[in-house]
Amino acid sequence: MIVNPEVKQKLWKFALRTPYSTEYLLQPTEWGKKIDIKKSFSPEIQSLWLELGSGWGEVAIELASAQSQVGFLLMEKKIDRIKATEVRRNRLGLENIRYMTTNFQWFFSELLETEVFDTILINFPDPWPKRKHHKNRVMQEGFLKEVHALLKPGGRLLFATDYAGYARHTIRLFRRMTQYFSHEQEYTFERPGFPISFFETEKRNEGKRIYYLERKKINLV
Repeated sequence: MIVNPEVKQKLWKFALRTPYSTEYLLQPTEWGKKIDIKKSFSPEIQSLWLELGSGWGEVAIELASAQSQVGFLLMEKKIDRIKATEVRRNRLGLENIRYMTTNFQWFFSELLETEVFDTILINFPDPWPKRKHHKNRVMQEGFLKEVHALLKPGGRLLFATDYAGYARHTIRLFRRMTQYFSHEQEYTFERPGFPISFFETEKRNEGKRIYYLERKKINLV
């Protein structure tokens, strides 16, 4: 996360300039004013998911099609991917998907209210395999504390990677954060009944092993 206030202000101005517009796109308007996600969906929505780095949206589209009473907020910085997802959403007539194009590694807790999401999904983030680049990985202790704050009590975090080193890195993080998250299994190689993205299909076809981690929020005393 960006901590330098001057850098944050510059990036904030950049984040406001999105070369794409749709009524399903949620944009920050002013510094310090968080977006009320619940009001962005219809009253019929009973729970909320957040997908960080939604890619081409195939996982969210499948989930949203099967769960009309769940609202899905997709954060994806690449506009072409949001556009492609919106074409499919519109074709299917799905009203339970919203987007944000702000880079969540720049701004995250500044944009969203606490304890609103039942599930936060992070599928295949950049593993930054070189040791000197590990600091760029999204899965860091500070980031996970922000995830913890956004989850409802008992909410869950779902994470997947095809890179064993990243899986080990993330497991070690969770071992240091047992006051924040609980689990039944440290990891599994299967996630039955869950949509599989194009990227995941490619990795499976290459013979890659996929590591799935699931954690539940523990309320801090």
